[in-house]
Amino acid sequence: MARLKNRIELNNYFPYLLRSISSRIGVGTSTIMVGPHRIGMREWRILAQMADQGSIINKQITDASGMDKASVSRALKYLEERNLIRQAPSPDDNWRTKPYELSPQGIRVYNEIAAQKLSRADKLWGDMTKAEQKELIRLLQKLKKNVDRVLSESS
Repeated sequence: MARLKNRIELNNYFPYLLRSISSRIGVGTSTIMVGPHRIGMREWRILAQMADQGSIINKQITDASGMDKASVSRALKYLEERNLIRQAPSPDDNWRTKPYELSPQGIRVYNEIAAQKLSRADKLWGDMTKAEQKELIRLLQKLKKNVDRVLSESS
């Protein structure tokens, strides 16, 4: 067998670690949302964005979430059919840029799921101190900026 050059040690390779952690978190998280609300991760991400940012348009969701346009459109349609979101008033009459916002029912569903997610997040932090948690968040935000920069340079 030929000798390996540039061997990647997966336990020390951050893209692998991030994907592995994210996948494991996603497995447990999906059971929280399926229950009575019948929404998945894709729909949850959109509800969470609306809760965080207020009314938003399709492109903002696509850009921030990393989901493709078709997935965002399908999720928005599903959430609208379930009366969890509604079109928000817009000064622009262009249908492509109509913003969406949480409906009163969407706010209730968001609050219920968010409480479960926050409780689970507390468990996931485990024995990390508040300072370690804050530092990890800071570093992940810095990494996200670097990823966004690299992606914009390559496109």
